[in-house]
Amino acid sequence: MIFMDPTSDIGFKKLFANMAHKDILISFLNSVLERTEGNKIIDVTLNDPNNLPEMREAKMSIVDVRCTDQKGHQYIIEMQVDTQKHYALRAQYYSSIALSRQLAKKENYEELVPVIFIGVLDFALFNNNPHYVSHHFILDSKTHAHELKHLEFHFIELKKFNKEVDEDSSIIDKWIYFFKHAATLQKIPSSLKNPEIKEAFDVLERGNWSLAELEAYDRYLDERRSYAGKIQYAEEKAEEKKALEIAKNLLDILDISTIATKTGLSVEQIKKLKNKNK
Repeated sequence: MIFMDPTSDIGFKKLFANMAHKDILISFLNSVLERTEGNKIIDVTLNDPNNLPEMREAKMSIVDVRCTDQKGHQYIIEMQVDTQKHYALRAQYYSSIALSRQLAKKENYEELVPVIFIGVLDFALFNNNPHYVSHHFILDSKTHAHELKHLEFHFIELKKFNKEVDEDSSIIDKWIYFFKHAATLQKIPSSLKNPEIKEAFDVLERGNWSLAELEAYDRYLDERRSYAGKIQYAEEKAEEKKALEIAKNLLDILDISTIATKTGLSVEQIKKLKNKNK
């Protein structure tokens, strides 16, 4: 069996933006938000049901799904592949916009409903926090009372997750393992055969994708590889520029062979640099 990458644009949208599989979305939300019986999300509707994965190409490293639960609470679920320096600020900005836009339809502040942001990140966002799942609320600094309840943020940092899962693992650990490893698995591990996670594997199984979806996925992979190549080239050019600056400062101190050894540059590069600076 071949499973498509759940962190890809089309894979993420097939999992969470399809009401035919809304049990997947509900299970994921309840696990991330640590909802217990009596407080669980039992139903959701997509805020943008027409934004299906096969309708768009992967042009961005951010893909989101927005939905509303049975109480009217709004959820923004994002998958972020590439490191983004100000991602925490972005999460707050877009959540605030989602909250403020509710007044376009409602006149009274008391009718505002909470906006809950969930970010699934393929990089480490909080370097001083060792936990791979973090929950952020607006709390009173002294009493820790949670009185301001209309904005909250939850982040999953996949890079920090290095655990194996078994039958006794928490449901959130199983979901995170699924996100991190599904694309490299050839069969569904016995520890991940919860009904909703098994359904998620079925959604990602290559044989269940249409030709148009497979072509869109191939375009996504091509763009990811192209982007990675550009980043690598930029980093290599930056390292070369730094090495040339060091070599330039060593021209009057060391011989060409030694400079090449110290900087990693070729003898030919050092000779050209020396001739240029005569």
